[in-house]
Amino acid sequence: MACLATADICDGNQVLLKKGDVRVLQPNFQIYGQRRAFSGPIVTLKVFEENVFLREMLESPGDGRVLVIDGGGSTRCALVGGNLGKLAQNMGWAGILVNGCIRDVDEINACDIGVRALGSNPLKPGKKGHGEKHVPVNVWGTIIHDGEWLYADSDGILISKSELSV
Repeated sequence: MACLATADICDGNQVLLKKGDVRVLQPNFQIYGQRRAFSGPIVTLKVFEENVFLREMLESPGDGRVLVIDGGGSTRCALVGGNLGKLAQNMGWAGILVNGCIRDVDEINACDIGVRALGSNPLKPGKKGHGEKHVPVNVWGTIIHDGEWLYADSDGILISKSELSV
Protein backbone atom coordinates (compact mmCIF):
# COMPACT_ATOMS: atom_id res chain seq x y z
CA MET A 1 0.00 0.00 0.00
CA ALA A 2 1.40 3.39 -0.98
CA CYS A 3 1.60 5.87 1.87
CA LEU A 4 0.80 9.54 1.60
CA ALA A 5 3.76 11.83 2.19
CA THR A 6 3.35 13.80 5.41
CA ALA A 7 4.60 16.98 3.73
CA ASP A 8 1.97 16.58 0.99
CA ILE A 9 -0.72 15.95 3.59
CA CYS A 10 0.25 19.16 5.40
CA ASP A 11 0.36 21.17 2.17
CA GLY A 12 -3.01 19.87 1.01
CA ASN A 13 -4.89 20.05 4.29
CA GLN A 14 -4.22 23.50 5.75
CA VAL A 15 -7.81 23.93 6.92
CA LEU A 16 -7.70 20.62 8.84
CA LEU A 17 -4.39 21.60 10.40
CA LYS A 18 -5.77 24.95 11.55
CA LYS A 19 -8.90 23.28 12.99
CA GLY A 20 -6.78 20.69 14.83
CA ASP A 21 -8.26 17.79 12.88
CA VAL A 22 -4.71 16.99 11.70
CA ARG A 23 -1.91 17.31 14.25
CA VAL A 24 1.87 17.09 13.85
CA LEU A 25 3.69 15.17 16.58
CA GLN A 26 6.83 16.65 18.09
CA PRO A 27 9.94 15.44 16.20
CA ASN A 28 11.25 13.33 19.08
CA PHE A 29 11.03 9.89 17.50
CA GLN A 30 13.69 7.69 15.93
CA ILE A 31 12.89 5.56 12.86
CA TYR A 32 13.14 1.77 13.06
CA GLY A 33 11.91 -1.19 11.01
CA GLN A 34 11.95 -1.73 7.26
CA ARG A 35 8.90 0.43 6.57
CA ARG A 36 10.17 3.99 6.50
CA ALA A 37 6.64 5.16 5.72
CA PHE A 38 3.42 3.67 7.07
CA SER A 39 -0.11 4.65 7.93
CA GLY A 40 -3.30 3.19 9.30
CA PRO A 41 -6.09 3.46 11.82
CA ILE A 42 -4.88 3.81 15.40
CA VAL A 43 -5.30 1.45 18.33
CA THR A 44 -4.21 3.03 21.64
CA LEU A 45 -2.55 1.52 24.68
CA LYS A 46 -1.35 3.15 27.87
CA VAL A 47 1.29 1.32 29.93
CA PHE A 48 4.23 2.28 32.11
CA GLU A 49 7.46 0.27 32.07
CA GLU A 50 5.68 -3.02 31.39
CA ASN A 51 4.34 -4.80 28.32
CA VAL A 52 1.91 -7.62 29.14
CA PHE A 53 -1.03 -5.73 27.57
CA LEU A 54 1.21 -4.80 24.65
CA ARG A 55 1.81 -8.46 23.80
CA GLU A 56 -1.93 -9.17 24.10
CA MET A 57 -2.69 -6.36 21.65
CA LEU A 58 -0.10 -7.52 19.12
CA GLU A 59 -1.38 -11.11 19.30
CA SER A 60 -4.63 -9.92 17.70
CA PRO A 61 -4.87 -9.40 13.92
CA GLY A 62 -3.44 -5.99 13.02
CA ASP A 63 -5.36 -5.58 9.76
CA GLY A 64 -3.06 -2.71 8.74
CA ARG A 65 -3.60 -0.76 11.95
CA VAL A 66 -1.01 1.19 13.95
CA LEU A 67 -0.52 0.57 17.66
CA VAL A 68 0.15 3.82 19.55
CA ILE A 69 1.71 3.10 22.94
CA ASP A 70 1.83 5.81 25.58
CA GLY A 71 4.67 4.60 27.77
CA GLY A 72 4.76 7.91 29.62
CA GLY A 73 7.90 8.89 27.74
CA SER A 74 9.97 6.66 30.03
CA THR A 75 13.41 5.75 28.76
CA ARG A 76 14.32 3.55 31.76
CA CYS A 77 13.44 0.30 29.95
CA ALA A 78 12.25 -0.95 26.56
CA LEU A 79 8.58 -1.68 25.87
CA VAL A 80 9.04 -3.40 22.49
CA GLY A 81 11.75 -5.90 21.57
CA GLY A 82 12.55 -8.11 18.62
CA ASN A 83 10.02 -10.81 19.50
CA LEU A 84 7.17 -8.29 19.65
CA GLY A 85 8.37 -6.67 16.44
CA LYS A 86 8.21 -10.04 14.67
CA LEU A 87 4.80 -10.74 16.21
CA ALA A 88 3.47 -7.39 14.97
CA GLN A 89 4.80 -8.10 11.47
CA ASN A 90 3.32 -11.61 11.41
CA MET A 91 -0.08 -10.40 12.68
CA GLY A 92 -0.39 -7.72 10.01
CA TRP A 93 0.20 -4.50 11.95
CA ALA A 94 1.34 -1.58 9.78
CA GLY A 95 3.34 0.04 12.53
CA ILE A 96 3.99 0.84 16.17
CA LEU A 97 4.55 4.25 17.75
CA VAL A 98 6.21 3.98 21.17
CA ASN A 99 6.29 6.95 23.52
CA GLY A 100 9.17 5.14 25.21
CA CYS A 101 12.02 2.86 24.16
CA ILE A 102 12.57 -0.31 22.18
CA ARG A 103 15.37 -2.88 22.30
CA ASP A 104 16.76 -5.53 19.93
CA VAL A 105 17.15 -2.78 17.36
CA ASP A 106 18.77 -5.00 14.72
CA GLU A 107 15.91 -7.51 14.98
CA ILE A 108 13.28 -4.78 14.74
CA ASN A 109 15.09 -3.22 11.78
CA ALA A 110 14.82 -6.60 10.00
CA CYS A 111 11.01 -6.62 10.41
CA ASP A 112 8.65 -5.49 7.65
CA ILE A 113 6.92 -3.00 9.92
CA GLY A 114 7.28 0.67 10.73
CA VAL A 115 8.38 1.55 14.26
CA ARG A 116 8.90 4.93 15.86
CA ALA A 117 10.30 5.24 19.39
CA LEU A 118 12.17 7.73 21.53
CA GLY A 119 15.29 5.54 21.48
CA SER A 120 16.61 2.19 22.61
CA ASN A 121 17.40 0.68 26.00
CA PRO A 122 18.59 -2.91 26.57
CA LEU A 123 16.58 -3.35 29.80
CA LYS A 124 13.40 -5.41 29.54
CA PRO A 125 10.17 -4.10 31.05
CA GLY A 126 8.13 -5.47 33.95
CA LYS A 127 5.35 -8.04 33.50
CA LYS A 128 2.64 -6.91 35.97
CA GLY A 129 -0.31 -6.76 33.58
CA HIS A 130 -1.19 -3.12 34.29
CA GLY A 131 -2.37 -0.76 31.60
CA GLU A 132 -5.35 0.57 29.69
CA LYS A 133 -6.49 -0.37 26.19
CA HIS A 134 -8.45 1.82 23.76
CA VAL A 135 -8.17 5.00 25.86
CA PRO A 136 -7.10 8.50 24.82
CA VAL A 137 -3.32 8.83 25.21
CA ASN A 138 -1.07 11.87 25.49
CA VAL A 139 2.06 11.75 23.35
CA TRP A 140 4.22 14.84 23.83
CA GLY A 141 1.18 17.06 24.35
CA THR A 142 -0.90 15.58 21.54
CA ILE A 143 -4.04 13.70 22.60
CA ILE A 144 -4.55 10.64 20.40
CA HIS A 145 -7.78 8.63 20.26
CA ASP A 146 -8.51 5.07 19.25
CA GLY A 147 -9.78 5.05 15.65
CA GLU A 148 -7.90 8.15 14.47
CA TRP A 149 -5.32 7.77 11.70
CA LEU A 150 -1.52 7.91 11.88
CA TYR A 151 0.70 8.84 8.93
CA ALA A 152 4.48 8.48 9.33
CA ASP A 153 7.43 8.93 7.01
CA SER A 154 10.96 10.32 7.16
CA ASP A 155 9.61 13.87 7.55
CA GLY A 156 7.49 13.21 10.63
CA ILE A 157 4.33 11.83 12.14
CA LEU A 158 0.78 13.12 11.69
CA ILE A 159 -2.39 12.23 13.57
CA SER A 160 -5.71 12.77 11.79
CA LYS A 161 -9.26 12.46 13.03
CA SER A 162 -10.09 10.60 9.80
CA GLU A 163 -8.48 8.90 6.82
CA LEU A 164 -6.96 11.47 4.45
CA SER A 165 -6.23 11.94 0.78
CA VAL A 166 -4.18 14.66 -0.86
